[in-house]
Amino acid sequence: MWTTSAAVVVFVANYLFFVRTTIGQELDDAALAGGELEPQGVITEAWDELDVISVASLAGACVVIGVIALARRRFALAFAALATIGIANVATQLLKRVVLPRPDLIGAGDLNSLPSGHATVAATVSVGLVMVTAPRWRSITALVTMLFPISIAVAVVTAGWHRPSDSIAAFCVVLAVATTTLAAAVALFGFDPGLVLPNWFRRSVLLIVGAAIALLGGLGVVGLVAVRRQLDSGPIGARWESVAYASSSAGITATALVMMLSLVVSMRGMAVGHGGWGGTDGVGADHVAADPA
Repeated sequence: MWTTSAAVVVFVANYLFFVRTTIGQELDDAALAGGELEPQGVITEAWDELDVISVASLAGACVVIGVIALARRRFALAFAALATIGIANVATQLLKRVVLPRPDLIGAGDLNSLPSGHATVAATVSVGLVMVTAPRWRSITALVTMLFPISIAVAVVTAGWHRPSDSIAAFCVVLAVATTTLAAAVALFGFDPGLVLPNWFRRSVLLIVGAAIALLGGLGVVGLVAVRRQLDSGPIGARWESVAYASSSAGITATALVMMLSLVVSMRGMAVGHGGWGGTDGVGADHVAADPA
């Protein structure tokens, strides 16, 4: 459960800094203003991309995830993935609309927008697909599907719908809920040791993804620190607003990478549910090694 705890800690820190402090609100709003400076074609594309998120598209994604899990006889994973989608999206709306207040520290209003509902939907769909995918394809699936939540999370900033911290908070919510539902699935349905990929492959993935996280996260922090120094001197211009937007986009991407890497590592070497409702599926250990959860 360390992953769940870490996600909660990051969520709280993100909220306290970007919502409850003046400088945090200024940085968030600078990035939001920087998104408005993007070419009109980019902004239009962001709006078009956000139109993909709807109740119908989420329902369709749930059907696909459920079919994949059931086709693999991984009922425990179907439970975990669909529970993650439902709980995370409900939690996001409750946190945004009921639980978390937003003080008006910079004259931008007190309407809370954290976490982002659109980023949560995109992240849960991506995470759900990774959860029900066989281990041999899980890393590749994570690398491919994470492009969807990244693009949506950046698009909501570009379109002016959400501040960057809203998307980061959404990823934290999804990771915390996903790891919790996985733990519940293991507790309810049990697990067998599953296939562990070769060391060279795992180390290569960790090295590449870790380097990307370090690079993007570092660029994001350096950029926001530079913007903060400019804000200390007074209002900033369009140039620094663009820097804030680019830095925040890098931070959003790094957070998505952390979310996916944490999920994949949490599921490493584990065949959740033995392929059925808490019992073996009758084909023995060879089947588990060939197609674990």
